[in-house]
Amino acid sequence: MQGTFGYWWVRGSAQPIRFLLAYLKIEHNSKIYTNFDDWFAIDKQNLGLDLPNIPFWIDKDVKLTESAAIPVYLIKKCNRHDLLGQNRDGSFNYKEVQVQQLLGYFRDVNREFTSNICPNKDFENIKDKLLNEKMQNMLDKIVKIRGNQQYLLGEITYADFVFYEILNYYKYIYPQTINKSLQDYINNFESLPGIKEYLLLPDIDLKQFLPSQFYTWSGPQ
Repeated sequence: MQGTFGYWWVRGSAQPIRFLLAYLKIEHNSKIYTNFDDWFAIDKQNLGLDLPNIPFWIDKDVKLTESAAIPVYLIKKCNRHDLLGQNRDGSFNYKEVQVQQLLGYFRDVNREFTSNICPNKDFENIKDKLLNEKMQNMLDKIVKIRGNQQYLLGEITYADFVFYEILNYYKYIYPQTINKSLQDYINNFESLPGIKEYLLLPDIDLKQFLPSQFYTWSGPQ
């Protein structure tokens, strides 16, 4: 399988999918938008997407948008149903429901960072208040589910790709929350085949989490 993956120049909602592409070793072109007009004035209207948005994935006759749909397509095309929590043959496994439950919860956690914390003009003063009121508790719930397992549900699933990205927000904004167990989790993920090589690529910027034009905290300085 070969295709084109399009998104802004930042990590944003696309980064877990970029890691997935690296892990599954899917050959693709990266369409990185650094100019808003290139997307809004040109490609959004002309790529033939049913629901024009980014990130997008295009290969042959398939044109997909939405960060929830693209990984499902990629995983199933590569016959890695286990990454969705299914059995290897694609048949139902209760873990599939657990994966979806985690992904839904992670959307809530991510929304706190991207809608309430990172864009806040008073970021430095409110971040610790929000940690005590909400963010620590949200992290503790995930840690409890993981327990002493290497990954969230034992074997790796796509939920781990999203959790790793969320942990990077915690790591830089709330470094005090990353204990040895969570650091081991981060190290394990970063050592995965494909991921390890991706992280060493010289032409990617992993410090730009969000567009600095709209966010007080857009990434580690």
